[in-house]
Amino acid sequence: MLNNTLNKILFKNNVIKKTAVLAVVTSLFLVGCGNDQNFKREVEGNEDYLKSPDLKPLIIPEGTKIPAESNEFFVNTTEVHGDLGKKLDIRPPTLPISTIQEAFAIYNNGSVTFNVPLSSNVWEQIPNSLNKRNILIASHDSNTIQTGKSFMVRADEEQAVEASYSIKRQLLGDTETITISITSLTRGTENLISQPVEVQRYIVGLFNDIMNDVAPDSMRIVPAKAQDKNDEEKNKPESKKTATSVSDEDQK
Repeated sequence: MLNNTLNKILFKNNVIKKTAVLAVVTSLFLVGCGNDQNFKREVEGNEDYLKSPDLKPLIIPEGTKIPAESNEFFVNTTEVHGDLGKKLDIRPPTLPISTIQEAFAIYNNGSVTFNVPLSSNVWEQIPNSLNKRNILIASHDSNTIQTGKSFMVRADEEQAVEASYSIKRQLLGDTETITISITSLTRGTENLISQPVEVQRYIVGLFNDIMNDVAPDSMRIVPAKAQDKNDEEKNKPESKKTATSVSDEDQK
């Protein structure tokens, strides 16, 4: 009897220890997955296509009749220099989204240009939006904002970049045109200012963050869907439907 009791106790202890070890290993695995953001910008699958042999010129035996060459089927054999395999970033470039009525925004050649009515008071709200994101303002006057170098953190990047911005405005009647451009962009020791996709990502990203802060309350409330007359008829109490049908019968 005593041996059976001891065996049960030892068995339970072993089960508890194994369960604890398994829980620790699982938690470590999940933490590792949570920190690894590569899946957001990598192509899924293997890289066997990188081992494909190069195209060889077609050897045509003498006396063989071949169709005339056509530019429609021309194969460009020029070497392409760039990232391949898992190094290839598949994330699309971000686009500026305006949240102010009667305003428009466009990204072109490394800057976002935004035209908005003066009544929206966007320019006055930009400093608060920058401070909210811990972006240091180096200088500020009525028409120009220069930021210092600040770290820009993204959930799909393992390492934050350090960026500085120039924000300018020009008054045009009852509107203002605000231009956001980037003056420096680095990730560690790597200078990204010559990489158009990275520049667009961090300029447009900041612009959309500002637009989120200055959006009016009307943009944050989902309007209720208007019900058509048929839906109202369906929702009428059964007694009213019956009374209406009876009165119609009496009139006949």
